[in-house]
Amino acid sequence: MSRKSQQKSARKASKWKMSTPRAHRFTPPLPAAQTRPVIKISEAILKLAEPLRARYKEPHRLQAIISMAVMAWNISLFPDEEHVHLQGMLLESLPPQLGGEDVGVLLRTIDTLMARKRLLYPHVREYILTHELTLVDDKVTLSVGTAPVPEKIQRRSSSS
Repeated sequence: MSRKSQQKSARKASKWKMSTPRAHRFTPPLPAAQTRPVIKISEAILKLAEPLRARYKEPHRLQAIISMAVMAWNISLFPDEEHVHLQGMLLESLPPQLGGEDVGVLLRTIDTLMARKRLLYPHVREYILTHELTLVDDKVTLSVGTAPVPEKIQRRSSSS
């Protein structure tokens, strides 16, 4: 390695050493309303879905149950007056071959899961962005990606 290359590497290492601690020192803490929850959201979703998970053990049903629990969790973060609109958006994305009874069961299940979320985790304001369910033998593992949500969520205006 040439002398010039060694000097350049030393400068880069020096800059990196100086900038890393400084970046951590000046990172402002999250406001009290946006502090991260103490619970693990993945465990909360599994607990939310526990009554359904106990009843239906097939992998494809467990996948559907967890997806519904995630939808219910996210919908529950919105004001009550927005729930009908959000459920309407969900209904628009369902396959057309689902009958009225199937849709009714789906909506009742989501309402039940939302009520459990409000009962068990009323102050947790984390939106679930992604989730991945892994089933190996009888072990269920759920990984989620979340983001904090403000206390009040408003629907985006369609005219921007």
